[in-house]
Amino acid sequence: MAKVFITGGAKRLGRGLALKYAEAGFDVAFSYYHSKSQAKDTFDSIKKHNVNAYSFRADVRDFEQMKKAMYAMFGTFGIPNIIINNAAVFPNKQSLKELSVNEWHNVLDTNLSSIFYTAKIFSEKAGAGAKIINIASIGAYEIWEGRIAYHVAKAGVIQLTKVLARDLAPNITVNSVSPGTIEIENEPDSDSIPKISYERTPMGRHASVDDIFKACIFLSTNNDFITGTDIVVDGGYSLTR
Repeated sequence: MAKVFITGGAKRLGRGLALKYAEAGFDVAFSYYHSKSQAKDTFDSIKKHNVNAYSFRADVRDFEQMKKAMYAMFGTFGIPNIIINNAAVFPNKQSLKELSVNEWHNVLDTNLSSIFYTAKIFSEKAGAGAKIINIASIGAYEIWEGRIAYHVAKAGVIQLTKVLARDLAPNITVNSVSPGTIEIENEPDSDSIPKISYERTPMGRHASVDDIFKACIFLSTNNDFITGTDIVVDGGYSLTR
């Protein structure tokens, strides 16, 4: 049975993807950090699909911590066929004057360095045909007021995807998915996250978790050749910029 590992899988998009993969028959492992209660609920929900589940707590910003935790996962859960680098933070709006060096590093380490870490660890054990899928953002292409670190990190995700794709070919494909605004069922919207109006989206709605999953599952199961590509899932919003 195919196995997928998702970073930041306890809540929001990560949880949604974990449950969608479980529903599709994948064994699912995920990491979390602060979200202990949500992680238990996600773990239990995965198990309801009669697949294997595995979760662990680790800080994606810490290479040694992630390496120890992922190697433990390899020994118990097995080596995944697919990893989805989903863990991310969306910081509060801050000008350059307000943005601290510590917060800069927090955003860059969580959203970008963590992908380098997991790819490095995974590539040491992954078999031929393995997949790495990185969750980027249309924020990689936009400039929103007060989101300096976020834009740089997400743009870096797309560039890192390309260089990893070149480095890890032909054994591992590496691609990214860039969502626009996502509406997540049973999860409150955050006022701090920019929302694209329906009027600016040709498809007339925001993305659902299922829309993001469909891009990921395509890259997971129907792709042995596409690599180094970013799939934008924004309902056509990019066409209106």
